[in-house]
Amino acid sequence: MKTKKVKPIQSLKKELPQGAVKEIAARTGLSTATVSDVVNGKRKSMSTHKVLQATAEFLAEYRQAEKEALQAINNVLYPV
Repeated sequence: MKTKKVKPIQSLKKELPQGAVKEIAARTGLSTATVSDVVNGKRKSMSTHKVLQATAEFLAEYRQAEKEALQAINNVLYPV
């Protein structure tokens, strides 16, 4: 099985939609400043793993919701 190459933490920020840091902070119970620092690669602490795990889960959910929204739009534009 192939493993995906992990991107540097700083590249995560480009993938996060507006409001994501606030949502991730709420999920982890950490401050938005802490989450922002971790995502920007400015902080490496015990909270890094927690933030990265929550970020991965958030992005998976976000991408799934995005796919579902696009499918719903296509269903309206091109009904079967």
